[in-house]
Amino acid sequence: MRFLHSVARPNIDLVASVSITPVDLPVNPLSFLLLRFQLTNVDPAAILTYSAIDDVITQITGIRVLHKGEQIIGGSLRDLMVLNAVYQRAFPGWAGLDNVNAAVRSLVFPLCLGRRMYDPDSCFPATSRGNLVFEMDAGADGAAYSDINFSIETVELIEAVPKEYVKYVRQARDSVAGQFDARLPIGNPLLGILLFDTGLGGSSDEVLSWGTVKLLKDNVEQYYPLSDYETLAGMLKTQMGTAWGIHAGHQHLTSEGAGAELISDDAEQRVSTGDRGYAYLDFDPLRDGRYQLETEGSADLLIRGQGDEATAIRYYPLERVTVR
Repeated sequence: MRFLHSVARPNIDLVASVSITPVDLPVNPLSFLLLRFQLTNVDPAAILTYSAIDDVITQITGIRVLHKGEQIIGGSLRDLMVLNAVYQRAFPGWAGLDNVNAAVRSLVFPLCLGRRMYDPDSCFPATSRGNLVFEMDAGADGAAYSDINFSIETVELIEAVPKEYVKYVRQARDSVAGQFDARLPIGNPLLGILLFDTGLGGSSDEVLSWGTVKLLKDNVEQYYPLSDYETLAGMLKTQMGTAWGIHAGHQHLTSEGAGAELISDDAEQRVSTGDRGYAYLDFDPLRDGRYQLETEGSADLLIRGQGDEATAIRYYPLERVTVR
C-alpha cells in the first residue's frame, strides 16, 4: 500500500469575515484533510485575556466538504474538531505555541472522511477532478493575534478500493422548556451522534438545553432509553482521555493574586473552552460496526429531549455510507 501526503492549498493569508474560494480536492481515494492555521501573537501577557487558540477555533464558523454539491462534512471548526477527536481519535496538534509577542504559532486540525486515518476500506472513493471541493467561512480575527494564514494538506490512499466513507453534517433546531424531538436521517447506519448543549456550554448553572435524552426508532426506545445529558457529557471526556492534542480548556489555578496572572507560562494553559457543552451518543464503541444503529426501513428516528430552556441546539449524526 502507498499513500500520498501532499499540499492541496499552499499557505495563504486568511482574510477576516470572508469565505475562501472553493478548493478542489484530490481525485484519488481520500482518507483525511489537515487544516493548518498559522498566526502571529499579539502581547500574550495577561492570562485573563489571552486566548489565541480558542479565538482561532471560534473564527472558523463554517467548513464544508462537498461532492457534486452534496455535503459530506459540514459544520463549524469547533464542532468538527470535537467529533473527529471523540470518534476517529484524530486530535488537533500544534507545531509552536510560544508565549512571546509577534511569535508565530501553528495549529493543525484533522478532518477524516473514514472511520480512522489511513484505513483503505474506509475513506472517500476516487472521483473526477472538480467533483470534490472544500469551502470555508471565517469570522473576525481574534484579539490575540494580528495575522492568520491557512493551508490544506491531504492524505490520499492510492491503491485503496474503499467499501465505505463517513458523512457528518450539522443539524440544528431550538429546544424548549419541556419535551421536544430532534429528527435523524434515515437510510445509512449511524455510528454515533455528537450533541451540543447551549446551556451547559455557556453557563455554570443546571439549566440545560437537552436536559435528558432518549433515542426512539419507530416510537420504540433504542440504545439510550433515558440518559442525563451531563452524564453523557462526562462520558465524552472519558472517551478522549488525556490525548487531547492542545489540552483544550486545561487550566492551572493559583492563589498568588494579580501577580501570577502576568506569568506567561500560566497564560498558555488558559487557551480554549475546547469540548465544554458537548456529549456523544455512541453506537460503535468497539469501532467495528457491531453495534451500529441501523436506520434503513425505519419510518421515524429521533432524539427526544426534555429541556430546561428554549434555546438553539445542534447535533451531528455520524453516518456510515456504503460505496456501491
